[in-house]
Formats: sequence, C-alpha cells, structure tokens
Amino acid sequence: MYKRLSFPHLFLILYSFLFSVSSLYASENSIAMPETKNLIRLDGKWELFLEKTPDQTFKLVDSGTPADFMSSVPGTWNTEVLHTGKTSPITYGCYRYICTNLNPAKKYAILTRESPATSCALYINRKLLGQTGDPFAMTKPTFNEKPNAYNPSHSQSIPFYCEFYPDSNGSVEIVFLVSNYFYRKGGLWDAVYFGELGYVMRTNNMTLLFNEFVIGCLLFITLLNLIQFFINKKKWEYFYLGIASLVFALRIGTADYCSFGFLFPNLISEVKVKLEYTVLWIAPISIIQMIFKIYPSPNRVIIFKWLKEKYIRHFLVIADLLLGISSLIVPAYYSSRLVPPLQIGMGIISVYVIIFIISNLIKHRKYSLYNSISYSMLFLGAIIDIIYSQQKDLMPFSFFPIFLVAFAIIQILMLAAIQNDIHKNTEKSSQELQRLNEAYLRFVPKEFLRLLNKESIIKTKLGDYSNIEMTIMFSKQKFDDSKDDISLEQHFVLFNEYLKQVSPIIKKYDGFVSKFLSGGFMALFPNSETDAVRAALEINDCTKNNTWIGIHYGRMIIGTIGEENRLDDTVISDTVNTASRIESVCEKLGKNIIISQVLHKRISQESTLQVELNELEAIYVKGKEKPLQLYEVTRKTKRTQETE
Repeated sequence: MYKRLSFPHLFLILYSFLFSVSSLYASENSIAMPETKNLIRLDGKWELFLEKTPDQTFKLVDSGTPADFMSSVPGTWNTEVLHTGKTSPITYGCYRYICTNLNPAKKYAILTRESPATSCALYINRKLLGQTGDPFAMTKPTFNEKPNAYNPSHSQSIPFYCEFYPDSNGSVEIVFLVSNYFYRKGGLWDAVYFGELGYVMRTNNMTLLFNEFVIGCLLFITLLNLIQFFINKKKWEYFYLGIASLVFALRIGTADYCSFGFLFPNLISEVKVKLEYTVLWIAPISIIQMIFKIYPSPNRVIIFKWLKEKYIRHFLVIADLLLGISSLIVPAYYSSRLVPPLQIGMGIISVYVIIFIISNLIKHRKYSLYNSISYSMLFLGAIIDIIYSQQKDLMPFSFFPIFLVAFAIIQILMLAAIQNDIHKNTEKSSQELQRLNEAYLRFVPKEFLRLLNKESIIKTKLGDYSNIEMTIMFSKQKFDDSKDDISLEQHFVLFNEYLKQVSPIIKKYDGFVSKFLSGGFMALFPNSETDAVRAALEINDCTKNNTWIGIHYGRMIIGTIGEENRLDDTVISDTVNTASRIESVCEKLGKNIIISQVLHKRISQESTLQVELNELEAIYVKGKEKPLQLYEVTRKTKRTQETE
C-alpha cells in the first residue's frame, strides 16, 4: 500500500532536494567532477577577464596570460573594477571555469537561476550556446550609450539554461560573457549549477514549480481579498492585503529565478527590476495601512499630546511612496541605486509595524496572534532575502518564497477566522433582526402590514396607506360597577385575561386586533362580514355574556401617521366612529352584540350563520344627524330552529 504524502512531507522532500545541490562547492577555477556527484554548484574562484571579449579571452588563455582577477562566484565584480581605477560597475568581462573528469557520452547542463547582470552569453568549449539580451553591443568600439539615460534595452532577465556534451577528453571550458548596462552591481552574481542533464533539468523544473506554486497562492489571496473589498468597499484592509500579496507575487516572479521570463520571453531587465522593486515600497505601505485599518487609532499620541501617531505614519507612507514612484519613473540606472533608501524605508516601517503588533499582542487584541506570527515570518524572510541578495554564497537559495508561503497560509487562516466571526455576527444580527421584527409585530400586526402590501415593518414608511372596505368590531369588557374596591392593578390583570381569551378567537376568524383600548379593543376583518359575526358570537359565549360588541361595515383608510422618528398605525373613517357608537349603544341597551343596518343587509341572506337578527328601535348617536337602525345578534334557539 502507498502512504499518502502530506504537504509537509512534500515540502521537506523539495527542500532536501534543493539543498542537496549545495553539498559540493568548487573552490578554484577548475574542478574534477566526482563520480558520486551528479549535480554541483560551481561556487568559488573563477578567472575574470575584465573588458575582454570572448575571442580576446581565448587568445589570452592560449598564450598562457593569467586572468585579470580571480573573482568569487556568486559575487560581483565591483571590487575588481575599483582595482582597475574605475568607479562604475557598468562594464563587461568574461568569466572562465574548467570542469574535468566528465563522461564524454553523457549530456550535461548548466543553470543560472538569475540571469547575470544585465545580459550574458555562454560559451562551452569555445562555442556560443546561448545568450540573454545582447551582451555584445557593449563590446563594440562604437558603443557610447550613457547608462543613466533612456536607452534601447540590451538586457533580458530569464533563467539561463543550456545543454551540451563535454569534449572527447571529458572536459568542459565554461566562459560567460557578462555585460552590465545599468545595474549598480555587475558580474556573475548567481550560483552556477552544473551536472548531468536530468539532474539539472529536474532542479530547473522543481524551482519553477515551487515558484509558480508560491505565486499561485499569493495571486489567490490577492483575488480573494480584492473580491471581498469590492463586495464591501468599507473594508479597506482587504484591499491593502490584496495589493501586498500582488507585489509579493511580482517579487517572486521577477527576482532570483525570474518565472515571469517564461510567460513574457521579451521581458527586458529594465522593466523587470522596476517590478521587482515594487515590493520594497508598495508592500510596507500596504501592510502598515492594513494593520491600522484593522486596529484604527486616530487619536493615539507619541510622547507629546500634539504628536499624534497618525502624523508619523502618514509621513513615513508619503516619503516611501515618493521614493517608490520615483523608482518607477526614472531610468533603471537610478532605480537600482534607489534600492538602499527603499530598503531603509522598508526597515523603518517594518520596525514600526512590529512594535505595534507586539503592543496588540500584549493587549490581547483580536487576531493579534495571527498577525504576530504571519508578519514575523514575513519580516524574517525579508531580512534573509536581503542577506541572500548581498551574499549569495552564504546559502544555497533564497528562502523568501518559503516564508511567503508560511505568511500566505497564516493569512488564509486569519481570513478564515475573520470570515467565521463575520458569519457568526451576521447570523446573530439576523436573529436579532428577526426578533426585533417579531417584537415590532407585537405592536403593529402583520395583517395590518399585508393590507399595506408590505412584507416587513422595515419597508414601511410615513404616509403609507390603503383605501379598502371591510368589517370593523369594537368590543369592551363588562365590569361590575358595584365592586368599587377593585384596584387599578386588578383591573389591569382582568383586562389582560380577557384579551387572552378573545384574541385567539379573532385570529381564528381571519381578523386581527388593530387597537387595544381602555377596557376593550378594535378589531378588523378584511376577508368576510360573516367572520366578524361568528367571532362576536364565540367571544360572547367564551366570556359568558361578559362583553359588549358593536360591528359595522364600510370603507376606511388604514395607514401610518406621525413623524419620521415616531410612527403609528391608524384607521381613519366615519365607519370607525359609527362602530364605536354602536358599541356604546350595547352598554345603554344591555345588548351583547349589535350590528349596523349596512352589515345586516350583507349577512341577512347568509343561512350558515344560524343567528337571529332582532331589529331595534332607531337610535340617535353622537355625531349623526339621523337615527341609526340597529340589530341585535343572538344565536338561534333550538325552538327557533325547529320552527324553521
């Protein structure tokens, strides 16, 4: 059975493989290939022929003339140039190295993960096998371009890879022609990997695969955060993290092993270095802005009350931004010389952010542990990367991508934690909103909202109304006036008990209580006139004739009144006033249920009601010039039913 390999296992295998190439280093300008080694780094001293063309170098070698210098590889020729009396590394030269004890029948390969600055050509056994850019332009006597101007580019940045066979003696003479057109450092500054074809090719492919994996992770984080930002544009921390991740991806794709060279074969070095340097200013600016968006502190002061922290932060951001924009605009010659100031600016901002993160960690602020670990990884990786760029012979390759992977994973975990908290808060808010809406519905009936054609009380605004015809009921509980010793509290309790009895009955017959009044209520029945009558009969039975009920039918306006900060539902119509007067007639005449003549006409032919409608004497009520014809409603007795 095969065991499934986890990501940490794969990572360790990859790390072991990449590190194994550094197990043997060269020390002089020649080496005999050990039979037990299939891949080596040709680190050590190489012959350097400054300002010599390949042809001139070959003639000097054949004549026994020693090289100008024995120069360290990986390394720069800046020190050697100074010994010649010149101050600028903008020059050209040939590096020479000999490998022996090779198998003439086997194919070998050479790999430099970073193209020598800023263009080069490779000669194997004095045959030109490949080149990046045009290193020969500088060797011509007519070449007079100024390095600090906008010139046509002769430089190209792609990983340099060539395959070849040794000569019949099993030897290989390696000569690199390197021409530096603008960079502040010149020479063969990257390690040269040499070995059998399969091993070198595997190293090349694994390096490319690893870089693409890191770039993919960072671009995924970029996309994820920018989408989050565009969904909610108030969350600027997502924007800044997305931009920081993007420039990290640019850094991995352009620095050291230039993966973007495979996607863009014509990528010139001038553009490549400017893209590479964006990480020095966009990343720290984005990170400091993101941190202070997550933990805003507009009023924090430093030492003096007038010295607010945000002023210092804004100064650092603006200064770094101006330096960074300058590096994009000026010729690449100046861009490369702005790197030390940009590194200093990045270091200052890094210290600033680290102090703030440590402060948050001490205060146990939310997500501070995630930020502490992730940014510690990032800053440690940046420091190691700077050391690697200065002294490439100290370590086999840049560990910066590994730290970026760790940073990306921790950031994904933090985003997951944030999203989980957002989901919980959203769910909690939704539940609170639902409870709030339900609480509102206890004051404003949902049936009332339906009559206004509103789904939620949130969508209801001042002045909403509907003009409809329906049945309205006024009811009041009977109280024994002889019992004067009943307190207000007892009245309150009795009234609530009464409402608990009658409210379910009203709902049963598709009605709803619109208003609770002193000792009674007003209910509306929008569907059918008979619903109100049936409800009245059942209420009367339930309360044992302990209620007065007046019912009327007519047109009325229901809607919201008040002002913007205080709304109330209401029913406005003469129909409402008439129904209220009918209920007061019940009290005067001692009748439990009385209806209007309008309602009588609408239900008199309804045989399913099983009620008796007894005509009463016309009576004058307040607000009416003419007397009202009213009817008492009672259930049919068994004798009446038998007679019919």
